[in-house]
Amino acid sequence: MTSAQIAEVGIASGCKGGLERCICPRVTICATDTLSIILLALARCSAFFDYPLYMMMFLSKCHNINNVCRRTVLREWIDFGDMHKVHRLFGIIVGIETMFHSFFHMLRWGLNADIDLLWKTTTGISGLAAVMITPLICWPMVIPAIKERLAFEVRKGLHYLSIVWAIMLLFHSKSRIYYLIGIPALMYLVDYLFGYFGRNGLIENAFFERYGENGVALHFLNPPNWDKKPKTSYVYVMCPWISKYQWHAFTIFPEPTKEDHTMLCIENSGDWTKELHRKIKVPCLRPLYVLGPYKSPFSDAAVTTSNAIAVASGIGITPTLSLVLNYAGKKRINVVWACRDPGLVEYILHKIDIGAITKKSYAFIFYTGTRELALPKDLPSNIFIFTGRPHLEHTITGIVTAIHSGDGLPEEIYEAQEKIANAPFQQRMKVALSRVVEIYNKDEMFEYAVEETEKVAAAAVAEDPAPESDGTIDTAPLDDSDPETAPLLFSPDEVPEGQVSLKGLDSMISEFLGGIGEYSRSDIEALFHEIDSDGSGFIDRDEFDDFIGMITMESRTLSDSQHELLSAMERSMDVRRSSIDSSVRRSTHNNILGNDTTIRYMQNLLKYSEGDNPLEDWSIFYCGGSNEIAQILREVTSKYNIDFAVEKFDW
Repeated sequence: MTSAQIAEVGIASGCKGGLERCICPRVTICATDTLSIILLALARCSAFFDYPLYMMMFLSKCHNINNVCRRTVLREWIDFGDMHKVHRLFGIIVGIETMFHSFFHMLRWGLNADIDLLWKTTTGISGLAAVMITPLICWPMVIPAIKERLAFEVRKGLHYLSIVWAIMLLFHSKSRIYYLIGIPALMYLVDYLFGYFGRNGLIENAFFERYGENGVALHFLNPPNWDKKPKTSYVYVMCPWISKYQWHAFTIFPEPTKEDHTMLCIENSGDWTKELHRKIKVPCLRPLYVLGPYKSPFSDAAVTTSNAIAVASGIGITPTLSLVLNYAGKKRINVVWACRDPGLVEYILHKIDIGAITKKSYAFIFYTGTRELALPKDLPSNIFIFTGRPHLEHTITGIVTAIHSGDGLPEEIYEAQEKIANAPFQQRMKVALSRVVEIYNKDEMFEYAVEETEKVAAAAVAEDPAPESDGTIDTAPLDDSDPETAPLLFSPDEVPEGQVSLKGLDSMISEFLGGIGEYSRSDIEALFHEIDSDGSGFIDRDEFDDFIGMITMESRTLSDSQHELLSAMERSMDVRRSSIDSSVRRSTHNNILGNDTTIRYMQNLLKYSEGDNPLEDWSIFYCGGSNEIAQILREVTSKYNIDFAVEKFDW
């Protein structure tokens, strides 16, 4: 505009500083000198840059629209599964740009003695309101120091100030802002209302139970409008008996034992989850509302190859196992799980058949808690449990080397375990002993059983049950907590010197025959009565030697099927020992955990490849809240040129 035109409008007297033209369409964006024009240009450019980001911040949270788009060919060009990351990134940029935009406008007004426009005009008031609430919307969600100190419920409540922020923007400018903000905001509102009323279901009788010291599991029948078998998904849950206004997102998992049922695990991590844990003192039925399901951001990019390693930490195991279940039998997905919560580890192992869904893969569990785990009596041989933190590069290279070289395929271990499980206990016992007596002498086995008998007797007097084994993974000793199944306990005075009780025999079997598979009280009782020829309730050395001699004699004439069973049990016991004591290297399978040798194997694989990436059919993905693990995995995958995806669910 020329000076004459500006003077005619009446906002200012004209251009200053010898300028022939300047900018002054309305009072709030009037710049009549060079410095004001520069400041106005900076402020306006920041606003124009932000317009598409404003739109995407609303569109990225249209969960129902995104859910539909993820099933279309558009997903090949747009990653609809990554919309939360888009929302977060653009939110950070807009939070910075809003301050940038406001600063240059207010600086210009102050230099021109027009600062009163900040409270005398609609543009100034709406802009001031927007800039004041922007930190409340953005900072608690992205700044770690604030994020750690504020409960999720508080942060989520502050984030809803974005509705006020959007309304302020509609009044801030009289130009195209109505369309650029109004249309995406309207789409978000319609999408939200559709989900709230159309995809929201009341579960009248959801079953709640604690899964340990630090979490709650719930189970419910799938609502009628759900898919038969929902893929890796999450739902928003609202428990009206805790709060009618709080909805929290959790990953769902198909109930392993019931058709058309869903379960989910909720870890104590905030005020709402802690209140849930406090209220669920005993297993009970209570109502809740579920909104969804929505496909997890984890489900699109995580598995893009035939071979994968799924790394999880803590409660991240639930979306990980849900994803693995989707590809069970189709892809080889190995699981590496680090967890310090004993209740969660025990619950997952008892409720979910990890061995079955990973039967062509390995499952490594690294337990970092302090309490001793109460494990199922028999675990599949492709599941390894360690105490301590994993060395991720060793573990990853060990898995890749074992499978890539074909020198330790998990399905071979799994098939061997199934042969063991299908054989009768007596047959398993005799075949296993025929091999064990070649490794250990009878003196070692008998002395161990005597020591365990004495321990149990002493513990009975103190009314403090003593452990009868070293906690081997496969076979836990008999449980004394059930009076119908507990074997007879004797005081030290009642135990004949140098003899073995039923409990002592059970402990010896757990220690020396760890690969024989699961057995019951009736199994061990029948075996005990077979050895206890005089019916005294104790086995002396002669009776024990006779039994071992009988087994040794029979083992010389094993049938073909028994030899096959023996081979399977040898592999099982070798693998199991490697998981208990990783310093012992007795077989090829022991290298699955990884070491410097497997690192060199991977390095040589890349070094001597002729142009092609020999690991292009491998990918690694991580689900959990550990920045340290995510960073280590980024470094490892970059080093070996392996695809990597991460979902921290840090909403």
